[in-house]
Amino acid sequence: MQPNSSSRGVYRSACFLVGAILFLITLGGQVTTRVAGMAVPDWPGTFGQNMFLYPWSSMTRSMYVFLEHSHRLVASGVGLITLVVTFLVFLTQPKGWARRLAVAASVLVVCQGILGGQRVIQASWVLGLCHGCLAQGYLLVAGSLALVLSNFWRSPGIGDDMAKSRARMIWAMTALVFTQTILGALMRHEGPGFLSIPDFPTIYGEWMPAFWDSAVLAKINQYRAIQLQWPETSMTLILWQILHRTLGILAAVGIFGGAIWSVKATTAPSWWRKGVVGWVFLAVAQVLLGISILWTGRIPEVATLHVLIGAGLTLTGWLLGLASWRTAHVLPLVTKQKIESIRQYHGRGAR
Repeated sequence: MQPNSSSRGVYRSACFLVGAILFLITLGGQVTTRVAGMAVPDWPGTFGQNMFLYPWSSMTRSMYVFLEHSHRLVASGVGLITLVVTFLVFLTQPKGWARRLAVAASVLVVCQGILGGQRVIQASWVLGLCHGCLAQGYLLVAGSLALVLSNFWRSPGIGDDMAKSRARMIWAMTALVFTQTILGALMRHEGPGFLSIPDFPTIYGEWMPAFWDSAVLAKINQYRAIQLQWPETSMTLILWQILHRTLGILAAVGIFGGAIWSVKATTAPSWWRKGVVGWVFLAVAQVLLGISILWTGRIPEVATLHVLIGAGLTLTGWLLGLASWRTAHVLPLVTKQKIESIRQYHGRGAR
């Protein structure tokens, strides 16, 4: 059965919402990378004026004000899009996953707005960290909504015996990527504007300096001040970056190995093969961007693209797992229907 025009329309609007969230995450990445999060110190207004009526001339006077204020305006637009999509879902879709996910997206976007405002009012980097992590969860919910509204969800095909295993594999790798993203957010929010480790693959010219020792840490900060003209770092920030790069390597290896394992099965559907190849390319791009950030001294555009690709990598892994899970749960239903058909056939034969 082909979906009607209203179903296609709400599906496209959900896809548009996903794209808008990715754009918002990119803009938020620029705000954090350039340390512009407190360029506008009040909320919900902008320097005491209505946020939506703030003059363009004042907004463009400073790059930092422009970035932060633009982030707020785009976030408001994304919130409005979310509410419109939710309304369309309830208007066109029967009770089920679509309505639940739409409500979850609406709740998350409201929480996200409040959290972002409190981050400004309280000037708390911890709230900024939570704000960034919640954005990833909001993206996954919106992506799930788009998938549930798609034609694939209605007619996913029959899954094979490996469908559940593929879903578990890719979700495990996605969880690792998400954990690595949280560590990256810790680095960006607790020590914004500079790197804790400026080189790769070594750490200040060594494989593992004793940065936990106060004397070694003092030498590191002396080097940063004289050679790099950078502010001091701390043992915690160095540890975050070591864990971040280690998990990144482990995730890349796991993604590559998991992709090879999953496509070896001859029963793997074509959509999975194409999707997992794209997933691997995203992982490779993410690793290269992470290394480039270190080798280029943290160019803001490179760091922001790293954030965007990380969000895309998480979203792709999650949706591939969800799609595979869907096909795995179609198989028992089809089997049950076949058994019932056989029973009915034999029942008619007996009569």
